[in-house]
Amino acid sequence: MSTEYYKYIQNKLNNNKIIILDGAMGSELEKRGARMDKAGWCAPASITHSKILENIHKDYIEAGADIITTNTFSSARHVLEYSSFKDQTVAINEKAMECALAARNHYPDKKIAIAGSLSLSLVADIVDGINAVNPNDPVEFRNTMKAEEQKNSFGFKYFDSNKILKNFEEQISIFKKYNIDLIILEMMINPSICKPAIDAALASGLPVWFGLSCGDKSSDGDLLAFEASKMKFSETLTMINNNFDAVLLMHSETKNITKGLEEIKENWNGHLGAYPHKGYYTRPNWHHDSMYTPEIYLKDMKNWVDQGVKIAGSCCGMGPEYTSALKKHFC
Repeated sequence: MSTEYYKYIQNKLNNNKIIILDGAMGSELEKRGARMDKAGWCAPASITHSKILENIHKDYIEAGADIITTNTFSSARHVLEYSSFKDQTVAINEKAMECALAARNHYPDKKIAIAGSLSLSLVADIVDGINAVNPNDPVEFRNTMKAEEQKNSFGFKYFDSNKILKNFEEQISIFKKYNIDLIILEMMINPSICKPAIDAALASGLPVWFGLSCGDKSSDGDLLAFEASKMKFSETLTMINNNFDAVLLMHSETKNITKGLEEIKENWNGHLGAYPHKGYYTRPNWHHDSMYTPEIYLKDMKNWVDQGVKIAGSCCGMGPEYTSALKKHFC
């Protein structure tokens, strides 16, 4: 059953209004002084820098966001087991909920929806070979996949789908405990590992938005999957289904958004969103691109709205000033 906050979002979308999603969380926390964890990235900041987190949510609301996103992108149990915070998984997720709710409650006259973020953070890095698997890896990465699953696993043989499913279900149970309005699946980049997140989200009974990420173009002109050298972005679109309330292209370089949206629209005719990043990441730090101003971003977003985007936001490297630029133009 939809909450009053989500019904407000639905009504705006159904009346062809632009919904403004918030912007970066991890890079914004780092920018404001929160220490990033090599495994959990920004997740531990929910308990180590909770006031900064709450203030970031408030700043996005002040800037005009209709939706704020919980700081749970990298707080699944299988991520935090890599860190010194492995025994604080529940506390970190619950504090993330409390910070988002406290920020919303500060503006009782505004109808701000809260999206619970779920992602394949760290799992995807290991599967794609960015981090080497070793005996100290979490148990989720130690069970051998079935032969037929390995064919599409980019050579990764240590993925326990059931264990990771339970970890996502744990996060979702916390979302529901705090009456979060929707789930946003982020960085769904590889069909061979995304099923647990998708299954957990769709079984929750909460509205689900589906966030895909794309990479650069190949030498042949094909858009690749995120950080992939062989898989095409079009191959990841098989994950889209009609149970999602919206499909968004997120955490992708601005230069690739236009083509990525074109390809998504070939597979999806529902509500469409975009929230790109700008800059680059070397674990655990985000490197900003100061040349990409809010004015340039707004110009780009106008073009994406012309393509059909109705949910407009930003990701790593872009904070509340970029949200404000959207609000001033579209609302």
